[in-house]
Amino acid sequence: MAEIDEALLGLRRDLHHRFLLGDGAARGVRIEQTGRAAGYTYISAEGHVGPLAIAPDTDAKAVATTALRCALGSRPSQVSMIVPGRADLVMKAVLALGFRIEEPYVLMASRSFGNWCNYLPRTPGFL
Repeated sequence: MAEIDEALLGLRRDLHHRFLLGDGAARGVRIEQTGRAAGYTYISAEGHVGPLAIAPDTDAKAVATTALRCALGSRPSQVSMIVPGRADLVMKAVLALGFRIEEPYVLMASRSFGNWCNYLPRTPGFL
């Protein structure tokens, strides 16, 4: 997971991963395609998907769809995720599946950082 974080965000998030796994609020899922890491996600018992990281040069739609299938496997009453507007392939895929935009967020920064086409945060507070 750390190698995907570095490729997408330019930094490792080891403490973040330990926090997410340690508090028991979410389970981690590694997603593979053709025997290599394609991404990872965390899924809460309530059905929230995120963070979701998609490795560069990977089929973003396929990784997001796999993450959603994993979330639906535990039969939550609803499934949710935060999708940045830059993640247009993921946005198109989830809108086609019937997701809707509930709360729009705006991230402002003094400089560019991260690949928001391939990284979906858990909550705005973890950015």
